[in-house]
Amino acid sequence: MNEFHISSPLLHAAIWGGTECKQWIGGYTNADNENYGRALIEYFTCRLFGIHRAPGYQPYYAGGYGFSERLRFGEISEEEYEAAYKEFEELYRFTQKELLTSELVVDGKVKLNRSLRKFETEEILPQLINKEDFIEFPANVITSYADDGRLFDYGRWMSIVRDVPVELVVVHFDCLFHPSNTCASSMHGGESEVWVLEKNIFGYSRLEANCFKISAIPESDMEEAKKRINKGFFKHCKVAEYSKGSLLSSQVEKGFLPCEGNWIIRKLIEREKNKNEKITDGYWHY
Repeated sequence: MNEFHISSPLLHAAIWGGTECKQWIGGYTNADNENYGRALIEYFTCRLFGIHRAPGYQPYYAGGYGFSERLRFGEISEEEYEAAYKEFEELYRFTQKELLTSELVVDGKVKLNRSLRKFETEEILPQLINKEDFIEFPANVITSYADDGRLFDYGRWMSIVRDVPVELVVVHFDCLFHPSNTCASSMHGGESEVWVLEKNIFGYSRLEANCFKISAIPESDMEEAKKRINKGFFKHCKVAEYSKGSLLSSQVEKGFLPCEGNWIIRKLIEREKNKNEKITDGYWHY
């Protein structure tokens, strides 16, 4: 595939980091100190796709810290910011064009894989044990996948294999030029990065149960899953660990998020479902 060359210094820093890792953004792909790069990429994605999350369901890499402080203190000009966003739009359109003419897309979809982290498996395993047909789990606006077919990377025991509608692929690193002297020096020939849009207003992805592949489950994780089932933590009113209003924080503070049984929440879910099904295969993937 052809490769997109980024010219905006801000977008370059957000994705790759500063030259030789000396700039204040470490980059989404590597050493993203304080999540500046991720916050910027996720905000640009929300702007591009018109994503507005319900209160209390802010993505992990947004608000309270990150690129907003840099804007507030004048380290990024409005012109630099807008130029970066326009180039991000161009990158998405370029990615779509390249993918649609590649062999990676079959029937409008790309087969991708992802090894899951602990906060994800904690939500997923109880639902699998409970034999749910569809599984919900927390997701950022942008989720990192790969197309190399490798499962159980990084010492994880659960992975996802799913066919993703090509419209949801925001960035595919096979069609993004990798400059020299960047923090993520091993990206080409190393990790296979594909950034997938997750649009659900409550910060959850919803997939069929057969998308989840499992190796040996640690005994401690199985015991914790059984406790969560007994307490009903994964039903109706979801319990989240959060900080600064974020659903996906690694902090240990816990709180109940709005119940999906509430009629207002049900209306919001139905509206979002009807809108999003227009570009999916009938399953509410995001």
